[in-house]
Amino acid sequence: MIVLALIAAALMNGDWLTVVAHTQKYFDEGHQQLHHRPKLSCTSFYDEFKVQVFWAMAVGYGIYFGFCGYLEWKYYVKKRGKEALWKCQPNRHLPRHLFWDQIKWGCIGLVATNAVSAAVATHVKCGGFSKVYIAFGQYPWWWWILQWPVIFLQQDYVTYWIHRSFHSKFLFKHFHSVHHRYFQPTPWSVTAIHPVELIVVQLAMVTPIFIYPVHWFPFYALALYTYYHGIVQHSGVALKSQWWQPWQPDCMFHDNHHQYCHVNYGFNCFMWDKIHGSMRKIDRCYSEHTDSWGSGRPLEDLSSKERYREIQERIAENPIAYREQFNPYLLQ
Repeated sequence: MIVLALIAAALMNGDWLTVVAHTQKYFDEGHQQLHHRPKLSCTSFYDEFKVQVFWAMAVGYGIYFGFCGYLEWKYYVKKRGKEALWKCQPNRHLPRHLFWDQIKWGCIGLVATNAVSAAVATHVKCGGFSKVYIAFGQYPWWWWILQWPVIFLQQDYVTYWIHRSFHSKFLFKHFHSVHHRYFQPTPWSVTAIHPVELIVVQLAMVTPIFIYPVHWFPFYALALYTYYHGIVQHSGVALKSQWWQPWQPDCMFHDNHHQYCHVNYGFNCFMWDKIHGSMRKIDRCYSEHTDSWGSGRPLEDLSSKERYREIQERIAENPIAYREQFNPYLLQ
């Protein structure tokens, strides 16, 4: 499944087009130096953009329905009735109308994300500015090593704040609430996001190639890592990070975000939530109607009815989805 998820992450969002565009640009520049005459990569921006969009959409939708359909079959169909063994919220499933709703918004989201990828790829292919380099020795080796954490931390920290800002009252109501219709996320939820929000996030992800020199391999390997975990964290499956990923939260971390809404905003680093006080706390209550800045409500402020509801919410979580194999948030 990991191999399939990596392939899906590499191809679903259309970023593979930019890899191709940078590689072609690199060889085109070599052709110009060798033959002393330009080799045109594209005739016009609009014509090239139409070609890039076509391939991005064709591959993206094929991967979306192929891989998400595979996960749907592997877990939600084949293992139905055994949810306690694999599901983050074992006794809860999306209502049928929301199941189809997430696919509708997932398809709309793919239009947005693949259009942005096609535009960036067209920009590069038609000679536009970027600081991506192909040759390994073009910059010092120490920078090739250092840029891995630099790119990763920059992208993840910026997306943390973008995500958190979309939980403010105005942005949540008009944009991010689309994604939070799915209190029990499934693989289909990964791109079921308002296109405005998706475009903002994707532009933030691509900014490093215009700011400082980045080698194509670290940049797109990290993009692959990010998209892979985006799919996995929305799967609703109780998967855990590997031993070599001490920074990476388990799937239950983001599942908590969907279940309780205004908490756990981080994606690939839970330390941002720890630093900024938005990580879930046992003595706080979180819901769509609590403080949108991630602080929650103290349990002592709850009425008896609200406390009962909070206890039931916590019981609905699968203890095996936690690293400790028990639910650390249970209340007496």
